[in-house]
Amino acid sequence: MTEPGGAEIPQSIHEAAEKWLARRAGQSDPALERDFALWIDADPRHGIAYDLVKRDWQLGTLLRERKVGRTRSLGRAPFWMRQKTHVAAAGLGAAILLGVASVGLLRPGGPFAISAAAQAAVYETAVGEIRTIGLADGSTVILDTASRLRVHLSGGERRLNLDRGRARFQVAEDQRRVFRVRVAGGEVVAHGTMFDVSLIGGHPLVTVLEGSVELHRPDTSGAPRTLVPGRSMALDGHMTEQAVSRAEARWVSGMLALDATPLAEAVAAINRYNRTQISLAESFPMPLRVTGAFGVRDPEGFARAVAASFHLKVERPDSRTILLVAPPTQA
Repeated sequence: MTEPGGAEIPQSIHEAAEKWLARRAGQSDPALERDFALWIDADPRHGIAYDLVKRDWQLGTLLRERKVGRTRSLGRAPFWMRQKTHVAAAGLGAAILLGVASVGLLRPGGPFAISAAAQAAVYETAVGEIRTIGLADGSTVILDTASRLRVHLSGGERRLNLDRGRARFQVAEDQRRVFRVRVAGGEVVAHGTMFDVSLIGGHPLVTVLEGSVELHRPDTSGAPRTLVPGRSMALDGHMTEQAVSRAEARWVSGMLALDATPLAEAVAAINRYNRTQISLAESFPMPLRVTGAFGVRDPEGFARAVAASFHLKVERPDSRTILLVAPPTQA
């Protein structure tokens, strides 16, 4: 198999990519992800091979139950052979689908759009990836970086479990079936609305952008709470409601909008999207706060902008670390 430039990629690299795909499937082990990142960075061909293997695995899973899949024995073919049997496969993306009943390969609306008439599916995004997923009921989900979502659609309900990360749900109206998003600590019930669910902080945070949702907590006997547009609520013991700024809703565009955000918090937000990590070398004497819009996949640009604003120094102790240092006079 060759990479896009035409150079041959050794079969040993493809076999290693297959093993990594099998090890990472359904896992959320930080140590495993660190080892995987080191393997990806070791050789540009590793990332190319992994993407090809992941795409081919997905297509093999999707097509195995269809006529073309049965006639070509996709379920038994090794990864490197499956590519020869795939037609119109380039735009599928890399979501992992399980237990698929029927699938439409491409949906208009962008290179990351997937339309899947699936009864059960698992979608995952890599570090730095933001993906749009079209569900079989007409709803749309945008998955933030390093997120995992399990979807189950049936004749009686639409049930989704957000295991990690953050997601935006644009819910298609369906009077017969409620739309439930479950997280550790509670459940969101919605009809024809748009809302975010985030597991980034200590407790699940629900933000409503359109319509309204009901919030349920299993450890409370009271009635469910209703949340309206422009408001957010954490599913914790207090369930305190608060206003939401427009900046907080811009994450789907790949921009990080900050409004007097503490520097440490801003750095943590940027780091979620990148394998190159920004670190603060000193405890700054004054509470530095950052305002502005930054591309989430440009940690160097963010570091340079912050350094220029606060007269800091930018150092690179290694290829994976950006260090922000306060000058001695400021420290």
